[in-house]
Amino acid sequence: MAGIELPEETKQQEERSGAPDVVVGVAGAVAAADLRARAEQVVADLGANAASLRIVFARPGGDDEPTAGGENQGGEQNGTGGHEKGHPTLVSYTAQASGGDLWSPISANQRAVLALAASLNARVCIVLGPDLAGLQAHVIQLFTYAILERQCGLAMPIYPVGKYDGLLNTGILSPLSRALYGKRVRYPLTFDFAASGAMCERLAHGDAVSEASGLLWPVTVAATQTPQAVVGQVHIDVRHQVATAGLELSAVLGQLGGSMFEDMVSCASQWQRVRGSQAAPVWGNEQVQEADAAPIDAQPMLDSFLLGSKNLDEVWRLLLPPNTMLELRRLTRLTPEQFRIPDDVWASIVYDFALAWRLRTISRVHLMGALTPLYLGWAASYVREVSSMTSAATEQRVEQFTRAWEEKKPYLLSRWRWPDRFNP
Repeated sequence: MAGIELPEETKQQEERSGAPDVVVGVAGAVAAADLRARAEQVVADLGANAASLRIVFARPGGDDEPTAGGENQGGEQNGTGGHEKGHPTLVSYTAQASGGDLWSPISANQRAVLALAASLNARVCIVLGPDLAGLQAHVIQLFTYAILERQCGLAMPIYPVGKYDGLLNTGILSPLSRALYGKRVRYPLTFDFAASGAMCERLAHGDAVSEASGLLWPVTVAATQTPQAVVGQVHIDVRHQVATAGLELSAVLGQLGGSMFEDMVSCASQWQRVRGSQAAPVWGNEQVQEADAAPIDAQPMLDSFLLGSKNLDEVWRLLLPPNTMLELRRLTRLTPEQFRIPDDVWASIVYDFALAWRLRTISRVHLMGALTPLYLGWAASYVREVSSMTSAATEQRVEQFTRAWEEKKPYLLSRWRWPDRFNP
């Protein structure tokens, strides 16, 4: 990634005001007036905490509205690089070109925000989603506390979600990230996170492979390039709206799962040395969950799995060892009430698909398409199992599920190092 080019007004402002303590960047297009209004409210809510910190708010530039300069003279005149009498300082950054898929534009802008913070020598960079849902005083406070007071290199969020929410994260992204890199981070793919000044440079300017394909890169980079850095988590009461209408599950799974598989290829020398995992310290108050809505109907997901078992048997046999195929055939004979994919079987399936991604056993598009009905089978199994559980019991079940991926990691190592040999 090339070095970020700051708008001239931003450069002049920084020369006058000195380095900010905190850069709060929005990773998506937002009107300057909207950002200014929300930033003013945040500064007012922070009160004395805001007065002690020099905070700069950033958004992508490119429109006709000024984002730094005349209307924010208070921050410039007092030499704080921050704000005076509730008037926040706004600057702009150059939005990075990216693909047109669901997550890549956000990921590219997140890197641009980090590059801006690194160029301004900020002590903390807080990256927020493009919908401004995370631009709240308690979010800024918690992230700043984790970085400045608790000396975290990277602080990730814990969102308040129901037991049926974020199944792709629960079923693949979080357990795979934890097993690979040894960091117990609940949401490795996130809209919001914070990084220390030292970490900003590494996150903004990672290796070329990660830049081109990586989407879950904050935890990956922190774990592989700065393993000694503390990765923490904070509870934040933020709910993002993700525009997934009209998107095929196989396309979403292909982008997110494929990103992780590509990271596995590029970071193989690092994750193969990791054993076990480390707990990530958590701060903030866990949000009380509202009563769960009516249970999800798992039957359509199970039907997709059963249909896939008929139509994709030959493809699965190219990707999965004989013992896994036997288990899948056994599952097809169970009643819906009996159907359950064991944790270690599901982990080994994902590991085998990661290997097939590396070896290009079949087209990668077809590979992720073949994974989709298997994922739906796991989702049906999980939804049925937790439907009668309390939120606390579900959390314990998720922890048990995730540990199974760590325990199955020797299988991944064996398959990765000797891919021509099936392990019965």
